[in-house]
Formats: sequence, structure tokens, C-alpha cells
Amino acid sequence: MSCENISWRSGQELLKQATLVEVRPGRKLRVLRQEPREPKMPTCLLVHGSAASLTQYLALAEALKTLGYGVVCYDWLGCGLSDKPDHWESYAFDELLYDLKAIWDAKWPGKYFVVGHSFGSHLVLRLGAMLADTMLAGDTIAGLILLGAAKQFPEGHPIFRLPVFVLQWLQPSLTKAFLQMALASNDPELIQQETDGCNANPMYM
Repeated sequence: MSCENISWRSGQELLKQATLVEVRPGRKLRVLRQEPREPKMPTCLLVHGSAASLTQYLALAEALKTLGYGVVCYDWLGCGLSDKPDHWESYAFDELLYDLKAIWDAKWPGKYFVVGHSFGSHLVLRLGAMLADTMLAGDTIAGLILLGAAKQFPEGHPIFRLPVFVLQWLQPSLTKAFLQMALASNDPELIQQETDGCNANPMYM
């Protein structure tokens, strides 16, 4: 099957199949799951970066589905349409890591490629380390794909010490600067979609 007509606008019908799932007690995440066309085909688990959303992967998810791959992607807690609790401890790195582990544990059998973008790549690396000693033959990560990889999670960055009201005031400028680096397209519709998505994420996350 061809992927020639897939663009950044693709995947909107696929998005309608995403559901809110309680992956761990009190932690509801928006999750999109598409099983592979055939059991022999691998699945791609797509992990976005900090303050982003699964929507960044929609065109890729549509292409993978078209080619017969399985697809799993989700919004981190505090991102996209996942729950957004207003207490800091909910967003500790280990909590986000165990959310990813819960997504992994709910998988169907078969090979998986695990993809991480930006700070999501650090979560992916830690997941691989968690599973390294417990993997069984035939139930394994076939490969890790790191996009714009982060060496470490940004918990110690000075910006995280600022009061939330200051971060909220800075949010539009931070969003604009991020999108100038992240997007290769100048399409105003795409820029507006991603601006709205970024600014919808609470800064206490």
C-alpha cells in the first residue's frame, strides 16, 4: 500500500479511536492502539517529548498503519487530553516512566520498535534498561529509535525552579521558540494547531 498522499493533516480519523485509559491507579492517559495487520508484523510504540502530545505522531501512525505495522502512542500525564493533576509529584520522572511501563505491559504479543522523541527518548532508554534483565525470547524490543534524543531528563534545569505563574506568563514565548526549532513547515494551519496544543498543556507539568 502507498503512503504517497500522507501529510501532516493525516491521521485525524485514527485519532478518533484514541481513548482515555487508567493505566495505573488515578492516572488516566489518552491512548491510541492499532494492532498490526498480520501477527508477524511488528508494532511501533511512539513516545512524545515533554509538554507535547501524541498528535505529533499522527501522520507517522497513519503511514505505519497503511504499511501494516501496529501502532501504540499516548499522551503523557499532563499532556494532550490526558488527566492534568495540579500537584508536582505526579510528574516526577519515575512516575512518567512507570506510566510508560504500564503501556508496555498492556501490549499484545510480538516484536516492538520503541520510538522516543526529545525527552521521551530518555524514557525509552530507561524502559529498555528496566526490561533488559527480564525479557523473554519472542517478547522483546526489536529496536530503539531516538529522535532529537535527550541525554538526561531536565528535572534539574533552572527553569523548573520558577513559580508556576511566571511559567504561565512565559508559555506563549516558550511555545513560539520551540515551534520555530521543531517545525520544518511554515504552514499557518499546522503552526496554529501545534501552538494551541502546546499552550493547552499546564506549565506545572
